[in-house]
Amino acid sequence: MLLVHARATGVLPDEFRPRIFTSKLPFSMHTFLLDGAVAGAWRYENGRIELQPFRRLTRAERSELKEEGERLAAFHA
Repeated sequence: MLLVHARATGVLPDEFRPRIFTSKLPFSMHTFLLDGAVAGAWRYENGRIELQPFRRLTRAERSELKEEGERLAAFHA
C-alpha cells in the first residue's frame, strides 16, 4: 500500500515519509498502523516483536500493540 500510492498521506503522514523511504533503507520496512495511519516500524528479533514508534504512544495504544505483537511473534515462531 505504501509503495503503490505515491502520496498516500491519509495512510502515511508526510512527517514519517523520510523514515520509511530513504536510500539508506532499500528494503521494505515493516510498519504498524494506529487508527489507519502509519505510527511506527517493527521487527521480529529473538522471538519478540520490537517496536520503533514514530511518535509518543498512549498507554492504551502501547497495550494494544503489545497484545498484537505477542500474536504476531507467535505466528513467526
